[in-house]
Amino acid sequence: MREKTVAIYMTRPVIQFVAQQGVDLETLYTAVGFNPELLKMPDTAISRSLHYAIWREAIRQTGDDNLALHLGEVFSLSHYGIVGYVLLNCQTLNEVFEKFCKYTCLFCQEMLTQLTISDGMAFFECNSIPGCKPDDDLLETARYDTECTFASSLSTIKALTGKVLRPVAVWFRHQLPADLSEYNRIFQCDVKFSMPVNRLIFDANCLEWLVLSNNANLLSFFEERAEVILDQLSGDDLCTAKVTLAIVQRLKGELPTVNAIASDLAMSTRQLQRALKVEGTSFQKLLDQTRQDLALQYLKDPTISIHSIAFLLGFSEPSAFNRAFKRWTGKTPGDYR
Repeated sequence: MREKTVAIYMTRPVIQFVAQQGVDLETLYTAVGFNPELLKMPDTAISRSLHYAIWREAIRQTGDDNLALHLGEVFSLSHYGIVGYVLLNCQTLNEVFEKFCKYTCLFCQEMLTQLTISDGMAFFECNSIPGCKPDDDLLETARYDTECTFASSLSTIKALTGKVLRPVAVWFRHQLPADLSEYNRIFQCDVKFSMPVNRLIFDANCLEWLVLSNNANLLSFFEERAEVILDQLSGDDLCTAKVTLAIVQRLKGELPTVNAIASDLAMSTRQLQRALKVEGTSFQKLLDQTRQDLALQYLKDPTISIHSIAFLLGFSEPSAFNRAFKRWTGKTPGDYR
């Protein structure tokens, strides 16, 4: 399987930002083995390991451990390419999050972003797609994209709506850093580390905020273009990634059917099954693997009961979940937790 990729227009703002701070770009390029000609090709992508290497070298040369947070503060929607134009023309903040989550794979093939609402709170998450977690040596570097995404979410929301979003809490998977001052300044809320997921938590009423630049005609135009790019994406296991994402989004208490997932992806059931067969898998295998990966993720969160996890994963009763989990891991959910 080929290494997952990141769109060059996600790496470009990192390079531009450090250039503004006086970093010698030739030195940076040489240090990581990067060809600057790639910056002139807006539709190209680079390996995630090279993208992370650029992050590490940028932080080393600037001496700024909070570089990702600072970039997020000044991040422009134009950095998202066609997705940025889609977001600019959404009607509400809820639609902004919906479209962002839908098109995340246009700039990062391994990242899953999702928005859920519960008890009046909105939970925006940015995590690795189940089964596509970063290698151990890349996990710590992967934090920078998440930090930048959450910080840029606040600046982007202000630019789009004219209103300031005040999070209730922010969770990060990475370890507690030595200095929390910039986290506290930017998020102005309870920031927790070594959490099971990366999560931005805020009042769900904010999702009703109107986007000042919304234009239904332009939204339709740019979204058509985004759909074309989505269809043209090349790479190993593309259908597998799309199906996995669709399963995660639908797996909220009921098991999604292959027909429902095919409909979500604007494919016939036969087309979907054939595409997965070419990639060496099947819908049932992906469903089982996704349930297992999500079970492991949910069990790391002590606020979610085992009974609730069983329900979320579509099991009819906790005993059925126990049997499945023991088959996957050799342990019961309680023993694993």
